[in-house]
Amino acid sequence: MEWISPVSTALGAVIGVGSTLIGDRLRWGRERAGQSLDVRRQLSDYTAALSRMRTTLHECAQADIPASERPQRVRELFLTPGAYEIRHQLAIIAPQDVVDAARAAFVVLRHTRDLLVDGAVIESPAYSELENRFDSAVAELRRVMRQDLGVPESTTRR
Repeated sequence: MEWISPVSTALGAVIGVGSTLIGDRLRWGRERAGQSLDVRRQLSDYTAALSRMRTTLHECAQADIPASERPQRVRELFLTPGAYEIRHQLAIIAPQDVVDAARAAFVVLRHTRDLLVDGAVIESPAYSELENRFDSAVAELRRVMRQDLGVPESTTRR
C-alpha cells in the first residue's frame, strides 16, 4: 500500500506536464499559422506596386519624351515602385501558383516597358494588347492570392 501514493503522484505529474506540453504545441502552431497568413497579406502590396508600375508606364506612353532620353527614363521609372523587392519576398514565402501568377503579371509589364523603350505610344495596337494582357494577369494573380489566403470568391466581378 505504500507504493500507491508515489505512483499516483508521479502519474498526476506526467499527465499535468503532458497536457501543458500539448497545449503549448497547439498554441505555437496556431500562432505560426497566423504569422504566415499575416506575412502573405502584406505581400498583397505586390499588386499595388504593379499598379504603380503600370501607371508610370502609361504616363510614359503619353508623355513626349525625347527619343534619346526615352530608354533611360522609362527604365528608371519602371524600377521606382519596388515590385522587384516584393517579388523576391513572394518567391520565398508564397506557394508556387502565387509565384507563377506574380511573375506572369510582372513579365507583361516588362514587355510593356520594352515596347515603350522601342518608341511605342499609347495609341499603338501592341500597347493596347499588352494593357489587356496585364488586366488578365493581375486578375489571375488576385484570384490565386485570395485562394491562398482562404478568402471566398468576390461577389463583384469586373
